[in-house]
Amino acid sequence: MRSALPRLLAAALSLALAAGCAPTYRREDVAKTVQALCQTEHRLDVSARQMGDTIAVHLRHEGILDRQGNQIGLAANANEVLGNVLEVLHRVLLSSQPMMHFYLILVSDPAVPGAYLTIVRYMEDVRRANANMIPPTELFARTILDLKYDANLPNINFDQITLSDIQLQQFLSWQLAKRLQGHLTTSLQQQGLSVADVGPCQGDFKNGEFVFTLNVNLPEGAAAQQDVTQQLFQDATSVISKVLADYRFQSFDAIRLLHPATGRSMLLPRSSLELFR
Repeated sequence: MRSALPRLLAAALSLALAAGCAPTYRREDVAKTVQALCQTEHRLDVSARQMGDTIAVHLRHEGILDRQGNQIGLAANANEVLGNVLEVLHRVLLSSQPMMHFYLILVSDPAVPGAYLTIVRYMEDVRRANANMIPPTELFARTILDLKYDANLPNINFDQITLSDIQLQQFLSWQLAKRLQGHLTTSLQQQGLSVADVGPCQGDFKNGEFVFTLNVNLPEGAAAQQDVTQQLFQDATSVISKVLADYRFQSFDAIRLLHPATGRSMLLPRSSLELFR
């Protein structure tokens, strides 16, 4: 099952940044407040749960997903509907103290059973975008999007997916895996290797290390393949070091890069990352 997200999603996710205001919502009431406001103000079928510093919101809305043959994407009305949910989320979370760290939105459509979209954001990124410290394009780059299809889950709900309090290192591993796929695709095209197959990269954080699997298959017979692989590692390290520096995140020991197609790997301690910025 192939999936596609139309460009309007970028617009929807950049909408509805709330203006700054004094705290008006109690932190312990955030989930029920978001749920109630979505239901009363926009008549949306929304449920919400709070897990530590993370709030999860399930939007169940008929017609928000569109299936055309083997492609699934967002329908034309998704911009408005998602914008309404985001406006409520941002309004409540930005005006509650202490502020929640993350939100996760689960989007499903009863008319497209088995398909579901998850959206994850770090509230500090939203706050910085709200203060014009980062542009909407950068906020979108920092947003985790994952559209899946599972025929065994025709009626997706919170009980069928793993929910937990999201940690910053976990979020950064997801974000960097997403960024790496796009960056490496562009890098290979610039090297004249546009036919190289760049699939979704994998990111994880364990034992103090960020581990990234570069899902890149170079064309058979590619000249100087070893040099190209080395360039992939350098490009990936440059992206990783810049993003971690932007977040001022230093609670890790090293990054490890894996390239299964060649069996090569690279381990870099945190202290050496400044050389790649």
